[in-house]
Amino acid sequence: MTTDTGWKKNLTLIWFSQFLSMAAFSSAYTFMPFYFKAIGVSGEQLSWYVALFAAAGNLSFAVASPIWGMAADLFGRRMMLLRANFAAAALIPLMGLIHNPELLIFHRLLLGAMTGTVTAAQTLVLSTTPARHRTFALGAIASALFSGMMIGQFLGGDIVNWIGFNATFGVGGAFLGTAGILVLGVRENFRRHPAPLARMRRNFTFRLPRFGKVWYLMLLFVCMSLCRDFDGPFVPVLVDHIVNDNVLALRWSGHISGYCSAAAILSGLALGYIADRMKLLKVLLAAILIAGLLRIPQALAGSFGFLLTFRTLMVLAAGGIEPLLQSWLAGVTPEKEHGRYFGWAACFKAMGWTLGALLGGGMIRVFDNNVRAVFIGAAVLFLLLIPLVQFVGHRIPPPERRRHA
Repeated sequence: MTTDTGWKKNLTLIWFSQFLSMAAFSSAYTFMPFYFKAIGVSGEQLSWYVALFAAAGNLSFAVASPIWGMAADLFGRRMMLLRANFAAAALIPLMGLIHNPELLIFHRLLLGAMTGTVTAAQTLVLSTTPARHRTFALGAIASALFSGMMIGQFLGGDIVNWIGFNATFGVGGAFLGTAGILVLGVRENFRRHPAPLARMRRNFTFRLPRFGKVWYLMLLFVCMSLCRDFDGPFVPVLVDHIVNDNVLALRWSGHISGYCSAAAILSGLALGYIADRMKLLKVLLAAILIAGLLRIPQALAGSFGFLLTFRTLMVLAAGGIEPLLQSWLAGVTPEKEHGRYFGWAACFKAMGWTLGALLGGGMIRVFDNNVRAVFIGAAVLFLLLIPLVQFVGHRIPPPERRRHA
């Protein structure tokens, strides 16, 4: 049993670890369209390479996540977070040495398979936090993710302009190494299986698991991630289209992502707090409706300020959606198998991210390289989530939570 003081200490250490991890990842990934341009990719190929880069990491992450999730239940959740941070610390700096776009995409495949700090952190938080505090804890971790992204994205453009891409990748690796060191201080009450490798070989199969009604939630994870990542990789491309200046586009892409991440910090904490006191399904549906409607003005943006305003408001509504889904999943699955279930949930989220990035890139090509079309498509898809969430909610209702005084 985790003590009241112990879970708070663990949450604090994991919070700072994820803050540093996401600062590193966002400083590396947010500016990939500009890095592709720096190594010679231009014109219509640029959007397609950006889509392939995003899809490659998500695809390998989808394949690897169930394996890491099973390993988390057998070897411990803390060990999986250490593995993810230190692997990323070694691999991120290598990106600066790659000047071939195809090789860069292959490297992204390797990164996606070996890392995955977010899922590992969320599973570790669940295993070390009392049940009555889990929605808040997941919301807090979401705030760490988005605050880390805020710093990485807000300052990353200026850092790249100052020290270059190679040094920025190196700084990201140092951040990830520090994040791993912080995780060493986390205490987990985990009883290791006496023969974990034998059990893993026995349980590992390419057949899909028998999840019963939980499959409805897995479908929701796929669709939610698809909608969320449909337009995400192309925000820097839209900014570049609006300002038509490489230096300004690099800086302002970071600024818009930074402001959005600040909004997501508030969203993750606020929606988690509200969902502990209201029906989770109602909070989730309201957030999806508002986020979907606020995507429409972004497609019409003619100035950076207009895009910044509506993108930030959209993230303020949508930033806490994923912790709500994770809390829903945790409430309807056995606690001792959370690693397995969260590993598969990460797999299906990654499948959604992959499909979203590829469909978004394909839509841009169909509409004659018009990046605005993908934002309209994202709005339509997000609004279609509302009947899907209602459908899933009728078949596997979120657990009722005890209201706090």
